Amino acid sequence: MDMFLLETVIFLLFALPAAIYDSRKFRVPLWYVGIGSVVLVVFYVFHPYPFSPSFKVFGLGNPLVAVLCAVVLYVLARLLTGGALGWGDVFFGAYAALYTGFPLVFFSIAFAALGGILFYLALAVRDSWRKGRQFVFRPVFAIPYVPFITFGALLSQFLFQFFF
Repeated sequence: MDMFLLETVIFLLFALPAAIYDSRKFRVPLWYVGIGSVVLVVFYVFHPYPFSPSFKVFGLGNPLVAVLCAVVLYVLARLLTGGALGWGDVFFGAYAALYTGFPLVFFSIAFAALGGILFYLALAVRDSWRKGRQFVFRPVFAIPYVPFITFGALLSQFLFQFFF
């Protein structure tokens, strides 16, 4: 089996249930994210040259650099939004950074933010049309963010893998 595909299956094994759980309960099972992180780290230890092209930059230090970048950016986003981004999202963002690596973590975060914004706007427009009022740009409801982090990580990896 292709190592990139195996790495993606390992990521999705923990990311999809966490995304579904977050979508239903607005909570992230941190123990699940922790186990997934350990499994990915063990995978990288036994495959010192991961087959994701982004890992060629720093070798095994690449996932650690990516996690550091993701944690800094997500904590900054948490501070700027007044806590609207939960700690579970920050930890899951670190898990996704293990998968994407550096520098793809920046594309992953950008794709996740763009997906979340577009989804929120679509729901806000739908909600305002249903209630027959004008569209108002203010926080009306919360959205689960783990599905968008998962989407951003997958999109950045697949775009980089297949087009560069």
